[in-house]
Amino acid sequence: MSTCLTVQHKQFRYQCSTVSLVPNIPRLLSLWLLICTLIAGCGNWSNDTVKIRIVFTDNNPTHQLTNVSIVVGSDKYFWRTIAAGKVETVTLRPSATDDRQMTLLYTLEGQQKSWDGPKFDVGTGYRIEIKIDAHSFITHRHCILPCSI
Repeated sequence: MSTCLTVQHKQFRYQCSTVSLVPNIPRLLSLWLLICTLIAGCGNWSNDTVKIRIVFTDNNPTHQLTNVSIVVGSDKYFWRTIAAGKVETVTLRPSATDDRQMTLLYTLEGQQKSWDGPKFDVGTGYRIEIKIDAHSFITHRHCILPCSI
């Protein structure tokens, strides 16, 4: 379906060429896909996201971390066990009003352990990797999002 539009003014007369009233479906579909991609990409990190990766580097298959809790501000996550050689990941989103100190709690060979990690700035997203060895020695590295470790 199409129509022709005519606009008149006191001194000028404008006449348009034929205008299609049927939308350009491929163009709209492409625009819709672009918008969805951008929205999905933005969901991977936000200003207060903390993306955490815990690696238990022990090679003994009988060893495991138990009762593992990771806390950043008021957001926390719990794993019942992390087996030797395994990797676990979680994304925490502490509120802007929280104390953003990271704390890791776990049990290894019957001994309860705790580790205070870095304190994260409000309004900044982070990625952190925490490696725990067989003797409970912890190493970590972190970066500001967007980044990769």
